Amino acid sequence: MSRLSAGDRLMRMLELVPWVMSQGGAELSEVVHRFDYPEQELREDLVKVLFVVGLHPFTPDELIYVMGLDEEDNGGWVAISNADYFSRPLRLTPGQALGLIGAGEALLSGADPDGPLSRGLAKLADALGVSVGEDLAVSLGESADEWVEPLLAAAADRHQVQIRYFSFGRGQESDRVIHPHRVFSEMGNWYVQGHCQMAGGVRVFRIDRIRALEVLESVFAPPSETGPPSAFQARDTDPRVVLRLAPTALWPTASWVMERYPTEEQAHLDNGMIEATLPVSEIGRLEQLLLQLGPQAELRRADPPVAADQAQLAARRVLARYQ
Repeated sequence: MSRLSAGDRLMRMLELVPWVMSQGGAELSEVVHRFDYPEQELREDLVKVLFVVGLHPFTPDELIYVMGLDEEDNGGWVAISNADYFSRPLRLTPGQALGLIGAGEALLSGADPDGPLSRGLAKLADALGVSVGEDLAVSLGESADEWVEPLLAAAADRHQVQIRYFSFGRGQESDRVIHPHRVFSEMGNWYVQGHCQMAGGVRVFRIDRIRALEVLESVFAPPSETGPPSAFQARDTDPRVVLRLAPTALWPTASWVMERYPTEEQAHLDNGMIEATLPVSEIGRLEQLLLQLGPQAELRRADPPVAADQAQLAARRVLARYQ
């Protein structure tokens, strides 16, 4: 089989990532056959390319995680995680589409008026109801996420909302009825804070993990107070762990961990390490962090049900999938 072009490899990778995730992992030979992907090139792209793909700010916890093989491994099983944004087709918001039209117009000078760029811009402008080359005066409609506007309206009108939500920590979807108190943005993501009937308390949901949404006729009484908006609100009953974080030349480990994860206490040690106390709402999320950090982090103390050897337990479960 001849080598694939860069474009062909990109298209195959965009197709195989959500498929492998939906299967919970797959034999490498099956991926090769299903996507007509030469094995050596597939290994190269999984090990050298895919693992540096992710979301802003591109810290390790926002990068796609490939499990099951490395460059020299002869194993036959692979799994992909931390890429749930591939689980449904990506959609341009009106604002993003208008930005593409503006950028495309800047490149049209001297270009073929009937060329592919002109045709593509015309199709995009037609979908938005605007004309290429004219001043744009349009309603942006939905905001950065398709659920933000309905949730804002529901919060203002005190309407209950039923959602199907993907829990990253549990790796599963669930149907919930929530009372949306407020919608806010933090660290580049949109969140809704509100009372969750299933959980029996106030929870925060990341809006891009909502798979379906329906605004209900039933209304709720506004809360007496909601507290400051925050993507994570630790409960008194959540276990706490103490991590000793080692500085590295490649990644300022303590910096990005404390930036991306809620930290209640910090202690700077003489050897340059930092001990950070973190609340844990989902053990699975903690396990992923420990596996990503590897020798750069040591679990110094853990409250039940977190085990003192939680990282080793998670690693053994992953290794068991190879056998």
